[in-house]
This record gives sequence, C-alpha cells and structure tokens, in this order.
Amino acid sequence: MRLEGITKLFGAFRAVDSLSLDILRGEVFALLGPSGCGKSTTLRQIAGLDQPDSGRITLGGRILFCAEAGTFLAPQKRNMGMVFQSHAIWPHLSVFENIAYPLRLRSLPSVEVARAVRDVIAQVGLGGMEDRPATTLSGGQQQRVALARALV
Repeated sequence: MRLEGITKLFGAFRAVDSLSLDILRGEVFALLGPSGCGKSTTLRQIAGLDQPDSGRITLGGRILFCAEAGTFLAPQKRNMGMVFQSHAIWPHLSVFENIAYPLRLRSLPSVEVARAVRDVIAQVGLGGMEDRPATTLSGGQQQRVALARALV
C-alpha cells in the first residue's frame, strides 16, 4: 500500500498533513501517536470511510483514491476490514452471525461462510461461544469478535 501526500482537513483543522508512506505486502505496520494526531483519520481514509482532500492511495497497483484524477473507490469495493475502538458489535446477533455478516453481504454459500467463521473463531480463541449473544461477552471478547469479523 502506498499513501502519497494524503491531506485531510476538517474546516481549518489539518487532521492529516501531506502524509506519505509505503506498507509492504505482509508487513506488520502500526500507527502510533498521541490522541488527535490523525491515526484514525488516516485509517478511515485508507478504508474509504473518509475521503482525503488531496493525495493518492494505491494498493497493489490499484488506485483507491486520487485527488488529481478524481478517483474514489467506494469502501465496499476495497475488500478491507477495520476494527473500531468501540467494537461495533450488533447487539441482536450472535457471535457467529456478527462474524459471518461481511461474508453474507457478499452472498457466499452457507457452507463456505460456516467454514470461514469456524476457522477465524478458533484463531481468536472464541471457540464454544458461537451461539452466545455478542453483548453477553466481556469487552475483550467483543473486541475479538470485531477482529474476527475484519479477518474473515
């Protein structure tokens, strides 16, 4: 992934100021900094939830955003997941259904959904909790549901 000169303004406030960086395939990358420095805004721009005011974002040679060309690929076409600090767990769904949600949006066959959800549940250590209401889990367990949903 490559970010080139990404800038995001909220009125006169410059939340992200001409940020450029490269993240290599398979690389573990972290954005660290104090509250209000633009970490979440940067991630939201990569995911397509916020549109930068200037710059360019590419992934594997595919243009996700380019201010100069007027290109903006919609979030649902980026094939990305994002784990929010607030978990964003749907209270009316079970652990299984919370995790399966993005796969069902893509109309994957039920057998494929079940296999993928079982695999990721094992990865995040939530085995045996598939049928529980997500809101009955601890905060850490809810965070793992959100992580599993992004991974799946």
